[in-house]
Amino acid sequence: MSMPTIRHEVAMMLSQVNTKIAEAESALAAGTLREKVNAAGDLDALRRQKQKIEARLVEVDARLETSETFLAWLKEQILNLDLQLDSLLAQRP
Repeated sequence: MSMPTIRHEVAMMLSQVNTKIAEAESALAAGTLREKVNAAGDLDALRRQKQKIEARLVEVDARLETSETFLAWLKEQILNLDLQLDSLLAQRP
């Protein structure tokens, strides 16, 4: 799976958790006593899950930046080698 695909999937998971958090907050505000108790437990778990997903998203973004930096460096090195080879061939008698 490519990194942009993984990032998209993690972002979708974050969106789903945010939706569930909003639903739990709504139940906590306007539900029956049993619904409020259940929503409070769910809300705590969902907030912890959200923190983990956000941390994973930061990791994915960092890896994407590293990959792009490495690819740019690699392309630059290939171009430099090509130019050096051309220069050596031009100096050859």
